[in-house]
Amino acid sequence: MHKMIKSISKNFIITIAISLFFGKCIQVPKQFEGLTPGIWRGIFILKDQRQPIVTKGKNKIVTLDVTTDKQYFTSPFSFTISRNESKELIMTVTNAEEKIVFSPIQYGRDRKTGEDTFYVELNPYDAVLKGIYDENQMKGNFIVRDKPNYYIPFEAKFGQNFRFEKIPKKANIDLSGTWQVTFGKNTTDEFNAIGEFQQTNNHLKGTFRTETGDFRYLEGLVEENKVKLSCFDGAHVFLYDAFIQNDSLQGIFYSGTHYQVPFVGFRTDSPKLIHGDSLVKILSNKPFIFSLEDTNGKMISNADPEYANKLKLIQITGSWCPNCRDEGEFLNSYLKENPNSNIAIFSLAFERYPDRQKALERVKKYKQAMNTSYPMLYAGLSNRDSASLLIPQIDGIRAYPTLLFLDKNNSIVKVHSGFDGPATSKFTEFKNEFETTIKELNK
Repeated sequence: MHKMIKSISKNFIITIAISLFFGKCIQVPKQFEGLTPGIWRGIFILKDQRQPIVTKGKNKIVTLDVTTDKQYFTSPFSFTISRNESKELIMTVTNAEEKIVFSPIQYGRDRKTGEDTFYVELNPYDAVLKGIYDENQMKGNFIVRDKPNYYIPFEAKFGQNFRFEKIPKKANIDLSGTWQVTFGKNTTDEFNAIGEFQQTNNHLKGTFRTETGDFRYLEGLVEENKVKLSCFDGAHVFLYDAFIQNDSLQGIFYSGTHYQVPFVGFRTDSPKLIHGDSLVKILSNKPFIFSLEDTNGKMISNADPEYANKLKLIQITGSWCPNCRDEGEFLNSYLKENPNSNIAIFSLAFERYPDRQKALERVKKYKQAMNTSYPMLYAGLSNRDSASLLIPQIDGIRAYPTLLFLDKNNSIVKVHSGFDGPATSKFTEFKNEFETTIKELNK
């Protein structure tokens, strides 16, 4: 027995010695640096729905401790964290078929608080996501810098591979097809739209087309008779919360925390909207000539000798406008595919910053982020009145973007309001009409 105890003690001492030796020589490598790579689920908090309970005899408020999705009214979205070829952390946001990459993600330790922080520039827009994080969660704000005091609280959790509900209840209806929709019916904000949806079981995707543009890629679900769609594209936070009753769609559209409007709709195979070519009237064939400052401080005019005898396309745009971005990407790709075309393209940017220098800097950053090959010129403040005053040859600007087609004499021959982008069924039709117009003007 004494020999056995002695043997056990000896083995124990040897084990401790080996552990100490390897403990000094071997260190387990850190699995990642910064945010955890993989799938994340983010939520933007539109409303705080926690229920305050005032306790008797105490001067404080206690809130019910329930799950995050019950505490808040939120607009969710999905994204992944990964590394690019340069080993930089990047964020890839997914809305249906669309994937938007924001990079690089800056991260580090706040010396004052000791907390790990992240910062994501949402190029090409003047907006950021910033906050604190640990291995499995993020918390902070979505901030739009060119809108005064505009921010939306933001949270995210790692490993949640769903958008609205992890295990949704069975859908009682299939929304696939087209819907005639009215937003803000019988109000001063009323506008018409066409809902285009594709549904597979619970999963729903699609968009709303309006006479001034589309709401881009939307994704969500149908659960029993409830309908939810959301989108985050770096510029906007959208949420559509609706239900189906007797084949009628009724709900509320939320754009961030500052705007909401009810909408109603019904299914139809023949929905109607005014075509983008018909919203604006041409009042005069007097040449439209402008002279505006570009992103390098140079004054540019469509009457400059280098643009003589060329067709001109004038894009009324803004760096804050996702539909304008979609149209800009189309125009940029068109020039690359047709390098010898007899066309000059100009973007006239109407910006939110009232300070001219800030606005010019914003346009410059946007042009760099978009890698735009044609001139972008600062034209004024971002409202329809400013744009309309610049162009007296037409009866006003109805939408951002608006595309003006000018002949070789700089007379406006066509105006297309809004843009049916790649999220819509009409994108191919727009491209075909664009090609036809260019061919006719070149005759």
